[in-house]
Amino acid sequence: MRKHSLIHLDDICKKFEIILLDSSAIMGFLDLNGMGFKKNSKLIDKINRKKAEETSYTFFNKYIKKTKKFFSTNFIVEELKGNENNSIRDVLSKYGWLKIKEKEKIYFKEVRSADKTRKNLVKSLQNGNIIKLNEHETNIYNSFFENKNNLYLKLENKLSEADYDLLINGAVLSKTRGKTAILSNDFPLLRSYNSLVFKERLSAEKYGFFIRQKKEFFQIAYNNNSQINLNC
Repeated sequence: MRKHSLIHLDDICKKFEIILLDSSAIMGFLDLNGMGFKKNSKLIDKINRKKAEETSYTFFNKYIKKTKKFFSTNFIVEELKGNENNSIRDVLSKYGWLKIKEKEKIYFKEVRSADKTRKNLVKSLQNGNIIKLNEHETNIYNSFFENKNNLYLKLENKLSEADYDLLINGAVLSKTRGKTAILSNDFPLLRSYNSLVFKERLSAEKYGFFIRQKKEFFQIAYNNNSQINLNC
């Protein structure tokens, strides 16, 4: 399969009016798996991944604040809220801080730091960056959402409510507000997107899908010759 060049996020911003964020792209990128983390101990691997996760939150928070193009949905924001890391509190209260190994302390500090950065990102999204459809858009949304073929896509690819909602929102916004792009590393969502664009005769140029390969670089996913493996 032919290799396609990567696209910087700044260039995606230039081409699309609305960019919808999925939690899978916010939390990391595909090349994280090739950064050598597995060569380290399991705990060091976790520490490095938490650092990368925090960097990713900071990265998107910067874009949300400097542009008016980045949005998400209520479902995705709820996913980002996640748990309150009660397990860490349980460990600390059960064993005591002094009895925990030094590397474990480092890991807990990284978890708390990443958690704080994640909450800042959530606040930024909640400050006017969660998609709210008007009445006309809601009618289009319901038409797409309740379509039997689209519901079949949801079942066939085992999409969560959050993923299906994001997919349909993107389709609606591409029709009503201008060129819309989804940033996601969710391959079942990608398969559903490809089918939806074909069945609903949507324009891939007006409704795009980008896989986050590296920190700042993405690959357009809707392309028959794409190197993206849809069987992942």
